[in-house]
Amino acid sequence: MNPAAETLAQAEYVRQRIAPRPGDPDYLCLVDLLAAIRQMAPANVGKILDFGCGGSPYRSLFPGAIYHRADLAGGADLDFEFGDDSCLPSEIGGYDMIMSSQVLEHVTDPGAYFAECYRVLKPGGQLLLTTHGTFWDHACPHDYWRWTAYGLERALRNAGFEPTQVKKITTNERATLFLSEKTFGRRPSHLTKFGALYAASTRLLHKMSARTRHRMADACFPENCVVDADNGNPDNRHLIYIIVGALATKPLER
Repeated sequence: MNPAAETLAQAEYVRQRIAPRPGDPDYLCLVDLLAAIRQMAPANVGKILDFGCGGSPYRSLFPGAIYHRADLAGGADLDFEFGDDSCLPSEIGGYDMIMSSQVLEHVTDPGAYFAECYRVLKPGGQLLLTTHGTFWDHACPHDYWRWTAYGLERALRNAGFEPTQVKKITTNERATLFLSEKTFGRRPSHLTKFGALYAASTRLLHKMSARTRHRMADACFPENCVVDADNGNPDNRHLIYIIVGALATKPLER
C-alpha cells in the first residue's frame, strides 16, 4: 500500500470524518463537511461509485447501496484503479451516484475527472462533490487546485451537469478560527507592535483547550457551518469558506 493510501485508510482518520468530536485536529471543518454531505445526499441510492475513495469514511451513510471504490493504485480493497488521467475501466457505468469528497483538488485535470464522472453515471444520476475553497497545501500525493462556489458551479455546467445545490462549508468567523489554529504558537519573524499584539491574541486562544474552542465556536457561530452559496446574490455575506460542495445531476437523455 502506498503511504498516502495507508494514511487515508487508518481507523482514526476515518473516525474523525464520520464521527468528529470537539478537540479533533480539524473538527471545525470536518463536522461541517459531514453535515453538508448529509444535507445533500440523495435518499435510497442503489449503486454508488466512490471516485477517489481514500478510506471511504462516508460509506456508512448509504446502507444497503451497492458501493464500489475507485482510487489510485496502491489502495486497499479497491474495486477499480485509475491513473493520473482519471480514466476508469471503459466497461463500467450505470451508477446512480458518484461520491467525491475532497478529491478534486488532487486530480491533475479536473475537466477529465468530470468527463469520467459524467460517463459512468446513468442519465438522471447525481454527483455529490466536495472540495477545498480556502485551505493550506496538503499534497496527497499532490495538491493542485482551489475553488470558489461560483467557479465550481460553472465547471460542473461546462461538463454537462445541472447543479441543484451548491454549499459553502465552514465560513467567516468559523473559517478564520479554523485557519488560525494552524498557526497557533508561531512567533512572527519581525516582532513589530502589531506582530506582538497578534502573537498575544493567538496565545490566549492557544491556551484554551481545543475542545473548549470548538464547543464555543459551535455555540457562537452556528450560522457559519453550512450555507447555500446563492451565487446570484451580490450581498452574500459568506465570503470566506473552507470547503465548497455541490450536488449535480446528469440530465436525462432526450
